[in-house]
Amino acid sequence: MLKTRTNTPHILVVEDSVLVAMAIEDALQERGFNVVVASTLAGARELIAQQMPTAALLDLQLPDGISLDLALHLHNMGCPVAISSGFEHDSIPEGHGFAAQFRKPVSPDILAEWATCVTVA
Repeated sequence: MLKTRTNTPHILVVEDSVLVAMAIEDALQERGFNVVVASTLAGARELIAQQMPTAALLDLQLPDGISLDLALHLHNMGCPVAISSGFEHDSIPEGHGFAAQFRKPVSPDILAEWATCVTVA
């Protein structure tokens, strides 16, 4: 079971680079977020089944596929989504314009600021 603080935004980070994921997790935790991290789409789906995140930061390309379907699912559930990619900006289809897009390498602090902006009520 996930350990979370009541009324604290719950952020899902899906990133296959352990060092990048740790840096993002640290930046988010410093801002008071509850954070869960997955390195695959399958792992992300398991975490979402346990608890819908307040917001999600997704790497575009993961070992088990591209995160576009996951991004759309989260968006349809009312979850703000950001996608980071080392590919060109136009590698994310127009139908995914709902997602904030960040080009790698991106500072974990910038991603944490995005999470702060989209979770402030």
